[in-house]
Amino acid sequence: MTDDAPDAGREVTWERRGSVGVVAINRPDRMNAVTPPMGQMLLDGFRALEGDPEVRSVILTGAGRSFCSGADVKAGIADPEAVLRDTWNPLIETMTSLRIPIIAAINGVAAGAGASLALASDLRVADGTARIQLSFVKVGLLPDTGATWLLPRLIGLGRANELAMLGGDVSASDALAWGLVNRVCDDGAAVPAAEEIARRFEGLPSSVAAVKAAHHRGLSTDLSDQLVHEASEQGRLRNHPDFDEAMAAFREKRRPEFAPRTPTLG
Repeated sequence: MTDDAPDAGREVTWERRGSVGVVAINRPDRMNAVTPPMGQMLLDGFRALEGDPEVRSVILTGAGRSFCSGADVKAGIADPEAVLRDTWNPLIETMTSLRIPIIAAINGVAAGAGASLALASDLRVADGTARIQLSFVKVGLLPDTGATWLLPRLIGLGRANELAMLGGDVSASDALAWGLVNRVCDDGAAVPAAEEIARRFEGLPSSVAAVKAAHHRGLSTDLSDQLVHEASEQGRLRNHPDFDEAMAAFREKRRPEFAPRTPTLG
């Protein structure tokens, strides 16, 4: 992986900017509506960046004036169950299990599957034009691509019901108040604001990956089991070189200098 600019003609692009990977949905003429082949491209992009030891975090965004307007219905949806099972579900599982944090830079509309991509990210930054929409119910469907699992856990059951059952949308300011996004920035500044957060991961150790994994694990287990997991992970991390470097830096009153990330270990 290099810092070279990606091929602008691709419908999904990815690149590395120093320690920050950037994955962009690149169909601005269709408000970044996605097709099943693009789902595989997104998967390829995340996996490629995760495999680069210099990458400490990834920004997900959309080209032009929209983050992602959802599935491209003009392309047709012959068998939604198969498409979800074979394409979108593996993508969401990859995003939530990725060993590096994902920051969604939401510009404009994030609707349907686009909203789910934002929900599956670890942090979300929205500019003032952002609107998060889950209008599946208006066409006789239910939110998919992980939305019914992710949304109630982020904003609570009552607000999730309000958004998904009524098929409404949420403005950037309301999304911030609901805890649906982490911060709101000026119009057009979502990517720079996300990159500012991403740069903070440069100086953090590999335990960031363990935190992400533990949080997702904790959503589906009980306290006793999670306490056992925490103890086991602390033992593993105590023997990681990053811990030794952090302790040495503390004793010597200097900034720690962590080695490049090992992709398979975080």
